[in-house]
Amino acid sequence: MLRDIARAKIELMTYGMNVSETARKTIEGNEKRPLTLADYASTSGISMVLEKNIWVNAPIKDYNPNFVGKTPYTLDFRNGRFFVSSNGIEFEAKPVPVPSYHNGKAQSGEPYRNLAITHTDRVRISPIEGCAIACQFCDLPYEFRYRKKHVTDLVESIRTALSDPIQPAKHVLISGGTPKPEDYRYENEVYRAVASAFPKIDVDVMMVPMPNLLDIQRLKDTGIHGLSINLELYNQDIARRIMHSKWKASRERYLDFIQEAIPIFGEGNVRSLLMVGIEPLEDTLKGVEALAERGCDPVLSPFRPDPSTPMRNEKPPRVDFLVEAYEKAKEIVDKYKGVKLGPRCIPCMHNTLTFPDNSGSYRYS
Repeated sequence: MLRDIARAKIELMTYGMNVSETARKTIEGNEKRPLTLADYASTSGISMVLEKNIWVNAPIKDYNPNFVGKTPYTLDFRNGRFFVSSNGIEFEAKPVPVPSYHNGKAQSGEPYRNLAITHTDRVRISPIEGCAIACQFCDLPYEFRYRKKHVTDLVESIRTALSDPIQPAKHVLISGGTPKPEDYRYENEVYRAVASAFPKIDVDVMMVPMPNLLDIQRLKDTGIHGLSINLELYNQDIARRIMHSKWKASRERYLDFIQEAIPIFGEGNVRSLLMVGIEPLEDTLKGVEALAERGCDPVLSPFRPDPSTPMRNEKPPRVDFLVEAYEKAKEIVDKYKGVKLGPRCIPCMHNTLTFPDNSGSYRYS
């Protein structure tokens, strides 16, 4: 059973936390830095590393007033250290600072914040702002107008993130909105340009395997390190209702694509995210099994309702539900050689039901 700090992580993701005035002022500093860039539903909170090397992204009322209300958790600062406390129990915490480039601009004048966001030790770029499809749990189609970004700006933003003096990124994720078919060539040009510009940095691609968009062997030959092909929901009735375009792409296509990618990219370099708490747990676990038996790392991401989406009034899954999801999913993946609950990067576990162990499979980039 999960105890102490591991369970606290799950409770923090579920209930969120308050931030004391002292902690808020310390994080903001004289520069009035933001507590978090809150750019996406699952990263809308403050990222922290707790004791025992447990990373968590804890939502706060500033950005998630739709579900963070009366929470037992508070982030405080005293005697030169941060602590997370709840009902008389406290853990030392180290909030991850927002990098210094957050308010800067590329040479073109485009704000870096529109180009790149650093989460813990990973910088994420989104070649497409907005999205060509609309999933009811995602803020991209509801908050952003569809547009392509300049390749040179994206490469410049990564270079800036990698050399940030406060929070330097260690690896890269290219994700963002799904492109329109006429922009598939552009999307692949971004993959090529980034991998070529940073050959010594791990660059992963997170994208929907739409027909004619992703070529597995070409991505590998280009220098892409790993793939995240997110199944998100296994239940097809629910998928059809809340992520219709991805449902039309078919679950079978996702699974076939993943199975084809495994021998090309290798063990631990292909993962797939499942959202926990939208569908019945038995369906999520079927998804875990379907991925694990193909050699793919399942990633369990607790559903976090975004205020800008049609699902804003839904509640996050209960703590006991998430604990059960983690424990049963771990039992499944432990049956398959070479498969782990993802992600393999320890800091990137901040918004997932994943914990470092002594297996040697998890790492820092």
